[in-house]
Amino acid sequence: MYKRQLLILAALCALALGGCKKRETIDLSSLHTTEAVEKETLAETEESTAPAESESGSETGTSVKAAIEKETSGSAVIEYPVVSNMTDQEKQSQVNALLKANAMAAASVYSGDVEIKATVESVNLKRITVTYRGTQKESGKTKRIFFANTVDLENAANVGLSDLTDAYTLAGYIASGDYKLTDISGDEAAIRSELNGSGRTTDYYYKLLQKADFTGSYSDASAETSSEWPEVFSYEKAGVVYASLPVSSGSGDYVLIHYSPDNK
Repeated sequence: MYKRQLLILAALCALALGGCKKRETIDLSSLHTTEAVEKETLAETEESTAPAESESGSETGTSVKAAIEKETSGSAVIEYPVVSNMTDQEKQSQVNALLKANAMAAASVYSGDVEIKATVESVNLKRITVTYRGTQKESGKTKRIFFANTVDLENAANVGLSDLTDAYTLAGYIASGDYKLTDISGDEAAIRSELNGSGRTTDYYYKLLQKADFTGSYSDASAETSSEWPEVFSYEKAGVVYASLPVSSGSGDYVLIHYSPDNK
């Protein structure tokens, strides 16, 4: 009987010890989980405090900025961008002078009541790309206006179509009729018929594209007082080259062609 009692007590002690071990394991597991959560939270906090990156691909505080200003010249009201935050202040002044001169040149090209708004399509440490859209109202008629300007910030110089893509390849693309259009004002079928009409060959468009865009630089006087307004303007955005082509007033005065060099 006494031995039996000893065996029961021994069994109870074994169970008690086993229970204590089990509870101890749970506590350790719980502690480990808490540490893991703390580590994960710390990692997320460190990542969120990393320097923010601007659209230009530079850390905030080192990117070039652009603001829109407006000026009146006669009956023309024209917007243009003003860049800031460039490291080279002298070059910044030259860039701003070039941007303004190109934009305000429209006042001498279009008569009547002219209103033109500027949109900064992109800006980074190397380039600024601006598009201009507006209207000319004269003799009861309204004409749509479009032009574009890309400026190299490092050299205070205009960037043209030849810097963006091969003009002859683009000319062949337009002549083929296999293109996408935007800024349409009018019937698209009629516009396409006009663009691919008789004589609108690759050579025709190549000659037109060779005279596209503003040329020269800040130091080039002809760039500031454009004697001949380009018929075609181009710009690049997100890998796509856009080129404006003149069309009849009934077709909306101009239309934009989309061209992706990597796909053609």
